Amino acid sequence: MKSSAHPFLALGLLVAVLTAGCAKDGKDVQEPMPPPPRITSTMKLDDALKAAVDYGGDTMTDVRKLLRKRKEFAKAAPIVRTAILEGIEDSQNHQLMNATALYMMTPEQPPVEMLEKMIGSGRPLAAQLGWQIAAVKPSPAVAAMLDQILTRALKENDEDTIMLPQMANAVASNRLTSAYTMVRRGLMMRGDEEFAQAMIGLDADRASVDFLPYLAQANAEELRQLTLGSVNVYAVIAILKHMLRFPADIGAPGVDHLFVYAVSRNVALAELAQQVLEQYVPKSTELLAQGLARHPLWVQIAYIEGARRKMTPKVGLLVTELKKSTSEEDVIAEIDELKF
Repeated sequence: MKSSAHPFLALGLLVAVLTAGCAKDGKDVQEPMPPPPRITSTMKLDDALKAAVDYGGDTMTDVRKLLRKRKEFAKAAPIVRTAILEGIEDSQNHQLMNATALYMMTPEQPPVEMLEKMIGSGRPLAAQLGWQIAAVKPSPAVAAMLDQILTRALKENDEDTIMLPQMANAVASNRLTSAYTMVRRGLMMRGDEEFAQAMIGLDADRASVDFLPYLAQANAEELRQLTLGSVNVYAVIAILKHMLRFPADIGAPGVDHLFVYAVSRNVALAELAQQVLEQYVPKSTELLAQGLARHPLWVQIAYIEGARRKMTPKVGLLVTELKKSTSEEDVIAEIDELKF
């Protein structure tokens, strides 16, 4: 079965491996090399592929154009696959990454044995790249293999070694719904956006409620700062955007914490959280106001200050209801000064 992944998607996902932070394994120092060879239309396929693996960059681009012109992507696949497998332990990092990027451009469906060897190699970079190939080239066979790897990790109490953003990409791409709980744990442990996106892909409705404990890891004081340490801002943005389409039940524990995000000094987070909260108005205005009233005085005041700057009909309904629910005289006084 041919992969549906576009070559540029393959490269983009490989970049995600790099930006996620490839583990150092002592093979990331590139030795000085002579200038790259010129890629010509008459160049032997083996030589062109070796040049792409050794040099990457512009050379990789030229080789990709050559393969497209000569319609040799399928022919290149087993050659590059062999280079990956033979270089799992000893190749330089750049060579392994370039070979993987090249392989992901081919139409070949990866043998599960190849992915198992990469993921179980003990070399962090090879494992990350193996997971990423599984994400770019999903299939029922790959899904079954991933399920076995995750099941084995659970039995051996070894989940931490596979708790990678690339693993989340792979299980989501392969629609491995049985991995949802592990992905949720990965979000709580690591916080990477990929775990949040995988939860959304595997079970969008369930994810909305399950995101609330993660959001609650950032307290009010932290969210009033300009930097966040307890949560990943990109993961939070992905979560809040998801909750705009799939709001959690108003009675779910943690919904009230959205008010803390609504008064954050991070404008993007504050605006998104406010949009999520407004979805509960007017249907659940009373419950929402009671939740805001349980927050410390300064959170209630900060929310009212935000309402003063940007009053909407829904915000007006909410602060009017807050006046009935709060026990803070200062909050009532601030609401009385608002212009609806």
